[in-house]
Amino acid sequence: MAGLMPGGWRLALVIVLSLSAAGAAVAQSGGSSAAKKAAPAEKASTPAAKTAEPTTKVAGTFGGWTLLCGKEADDKEAKERCSLVMPLVEKESQKLVFRVIVTYGPQGKLILRVDGPTGVALQRGVEFSPDTKKIYRMPFQTCLPMGCKALLIVSDDLKKELAASDKGALTVYALDGKAVQILASVSGFGEGLAALDKHHGGQ
Repeated sequence: MAGLMPGGWRLALVIVLSLSAAGAAVAQSGGSSAAKKAAPAEKASTPAAKTAEPTTKVAGTFGGWTLLCGKEADDKEAKERCSLVMPLVEKESQKLVFRVIVTYGPQGKLILRVDGPTGVALQRGVEFSPDTKKIYRMPFQTCLPMGCKALLIVSDDLKKELAASDKGALTVYALDGKAVQILASVSGFGEGLAALDKHHGGQ
């Protein structure tokens, strides 16, 4: 995992859009020709057969960060929510390994979330360093077959450090205790956070 680089906004958009499940309706027709002719009218009159399209959109790009905004397509009264997303992909295979997300939580606090792979030492959590010097330790909150999530409340000091840094480091530990560190560009965070704050303040 040493050779990682920030993915483009297209990859980030695909990641978010892939979270929306697509449904499919299968219409059964009768044996007679009259039943077959009636089938299109029955299909058209059943709104449940239609799948709501996702409303996620790219609201801006800031260095390696992408501002993604969206809401539930089937809920007209839902508020739009935005997040700064930075996917980290393996150079050769272009496989997503980590995803760094900055967003506002339910209580209005700014949250830094790291989505990572399974097969790591859970008790060690994730070590995040915005300037590759000072270390913030992030405990894993949940682990599912598709990956693990670590969370950290973003303090004012961390905001300043991220805004002033060009590079950051993510460190996880393998089951044998060996540290695996990934370097990534965090440039553009200040501008991205300002855009996130603007969207959040207008909600």
